[in-house]
Amino acid sequence: MRFLFVPLRPLISPAFIALVNAAILIPMVLTIIDVMKSVNRHVDTHEPVTITSTIALIMIGWGVTLEERAVIRRRFGVTGRSDEAWQVHIDEMCHEYGVAQLVLGLFAEIAVAMISLPDRIVNTVGYEYSLLTLAVVLIAIGALIQARHVFALMSALWRHRRGGETAS
Repeated sequence: MRFLFVPLRPLISPAFIALVNAAILIPMVLTIIDVMKSVNRHVDTHEPVTITSTIALIMIGWGVTLEERAVIRRRFGVTGRSDEAWQVHIDEMCHEYGVAQLVLGLFAEIAVAMISLPDRIVNTVGYEYSLLTLAVVLIAIGALIQARHVFALMSALWRHRRGGETAS
């Protein structure tokens, strides 16, 4: 049954993960710019809340995926190879960066969810833009972490290919 996972194995490679990180980073940056413009202009909060919530959800999903790279590798049957120490290093790196994306995305989602609740539940009148700003700051921190992860993965891959890293 594991042979069915063979075509999916490249999906857990550091290069592919770095590529997905970069692809997700682009809408994160665009969200930061767009939502901050909306906050500064004090436009209706419906669209900025939707945009922020969507990016936060992407951060949460990608964070969980990164966090579980080791489990995915086991499921794909690619453990115990000659470069296992290096793969474990990448697993640990992905776990740490994944947890960061997950937590930041969750807290950004909480901030914008507060805006969506009816005022009889949580009265956020006058705080909508502050909550949106908080969510955008969390997304911005996530974007910086995402960019750092791209560089960390590419650096680890480069060192590994040159034969200089086993499991730092």
